[in-house]
Amino acid sequence: MAPLPSHFRTFGITKVTVVHDPGTDNEERFETEAHIQAKTGFFAVDTPIYEGDVVEFPDPRGGTTRKVAATVDVNNPTGSSFRGMEHIHVTWGAAPPSRVAPVRRLSIENLHAEVISSSSELFADGHYEAAVSEAFKSIEVRVRNLIGSTQSGVKLMGEAFGGSDPQVPVATSAGQSGKDEQEGFAALFRGAMLGVRNPRAHDLFKPRDPQQALEYLGFASLLHRQLDAASIE
Repeated sequence: MAPLPSHFRTFGITKVTVVHDPGTDNEERFETEAHIQAKTGFFAVDTPIYEGDVVEFPDPRGGTTRKVAATVDVNNPTGSSFRGMEHIHVTWGAAPPSRVAPVRRLSIENLHAEVISSSSELFADGHYEAAVSEAFKSIEVRVRNLIGSTQSGVKLMGEAFGGSDPQVPVATSAGQSGKDEQEGFAALFRGAMLGVRNPRAHDLFKPRDPQQALEYLGFASLLHRQLDAASIE
């Protein structure tokens, strides 16, 4: 990028970071120089800064100041008498607070340890259907061991989560809300066995689709975390 005109440099230059699409998966950052004032900023004429971009720079009191580019005016006059006066004039608006999404992307590394143990190597090697099968098998085995049952599949989940006094209570609320929560998760565990664990359900699975597999693994991870929170007597 071209340098700022000399008359701006006379009044002081600040190293700044310009952020495109802040807080999104498409966020991009680059560093440049600018002359910063309270309500405006001045940049070299070829700086790729646009309305909505966030500009970060050191706060003399400590920390970082964040400004949003509310308006961006490119001043590029022609003629030899204006040479060296080209610049971009940015007017600041109210900047959103700095935030980082707690989860930017779903990845297998963040799933439950039981899913990692049963499925991560298969997933990494591209065996997506097998990875999903092993993840849901691990749920079945875990529930069977929790209640000491010899059942499997849908019958096992009904035995563990169903009835007025379920062997694996997963509700976190009392009263009717707790009953609804227990019934809902009982349905999810039964549905997992019927719709995913059941070998006949695999006709619906796309064997070369890692995103679909990862979403199934995320579902398995959720069920394992619900078992973590269950109170087993």
